[in-house]
Amino acid sequence: MTRSTRLAVVALVAGLLTSCGGGDGDNEMIEALSSYRDVECTEVVGVVGEPGPFYRVHGAADGFVALPAGEMQLGRRGPDGSGYEDYRFSKFGLNVRSFRQVSLEIVGAPGEAMLDYGGSDSAPVAALTAGPCDIDGDGCVMEPTERVRVGPCGSGGGEWVVWAGGIWVAEPGCVELVARSDDEEIPVWLAVGASCDGVAAKSVANAAD
Repeated sequence: MTRSTRLAVVALVAGLLTSCGGGDGDNEMIEALSSYRDVECTEVVGVVGEPGPFYRVHGAADGFVALPAGEMQLGRRGPDGSGYEDYRFSKFGLNVRSFRQVSLEIVGAPGEAMLDYGGSDSAPVAALTAGPCDIDGDGCVMEPTERVRVGPCGSGGGEWVVWAGGIWVAEPGCVELVARSDDEEIPVWLAVGASCDGVAAKSVANAAD
C-alpha cells in the first residue's frame, strides 16, 4: 500500500468515525487515532551500531526495523483532558536502519493502541513513517567505548537511528502492527503489559488458511 493510499484510507475511516461520534472527547480521540505523521530525522535522539539485547530485528537480510522482543512494562496514564486519560504508556526506542524508510501501522480495533513519537507537541497516531536518515554531524564523533552516539547524525555514526517514544494502550495485551519498507510488509507483535505467547503463531496460521 502506497503512502497516498494509506492517507486516503485514514481519511475515509476518520469520516466514518466522525459520523458516529458523540461529544468533544470522542472527537479528540477520533482525531488522534485516525491521524498519521512522518517522524522527522531532526527528532532522532541517537545512533547505534546494533539495537539493544532486548530488541528483535524485523525484515529480510539485515532487517529494517528493531522493536522490543519481550514483555514491556506499563507506565503513566494519559494526561487530563487529552481524550486518552485511561490509556497506559509503554516506553521504547524505535530503531530504524539509517538508509531505510519504514512505516508502522497498528492493526486491530480502533482505539486499541496508539504510537507516540516525535516530541511532546505531537498527538499519538495509528500509523507513522520514519526515515531514511543520513544526517552527518560532529555529534556523531564519540569515544569508541560509548555505545550510543547522540545526534543529529546519520549512517557515518552507526547503522541504526533511534527515536524516543512508545505506545499507548487501552488495555494490556498483544498489539499487532504491520511494518513496511520498500517491497516488504510483515506483521509484528508487541507484548504491552501482557505476554504474546502463542498469539503470533496463531495469527500466522490463520492467515495461511
